[in-house]
Amino acid sequence: MDRLLLAALAVLMLYTTTLWAAAETPSGSNLGNVRGGDFMQAHDIMAKKCTPCHSTANIDAALKAGKDMAAIQATMEKKGAKLTGGERDVLGIYWTQNPLKK
Repeated sequence: MDRLLLAALAVLMLYTTTLWAAAETPSGSNLGNVRGGDFMQAHDIMAKKCTPCHSTANIDAALKAGKDMAAIQATMEKKGAKLTGGERDVLGIYWTQNPLKK
């Protein structure tokens, strides 16, 4: 019974988190190789490359504070973060067009 309850709770949490993330995804108009005007690709890159070390709350706080995200990204790459050229393009557009930015 306990395993069933835990499994049900895990599914509920996954479903709720997915709905919350979808509702919070900002959109933009000119996103280069991000098609359809949504930032989901940038969020996917950050989930894979940034959030192993930093929470999304930290990233959002830096955006809201108007920090130079390109410079922060360059520093993180010097510390070992690996990004492809396409990922750099997507994040570069995200940093400049994100609605959290001041």
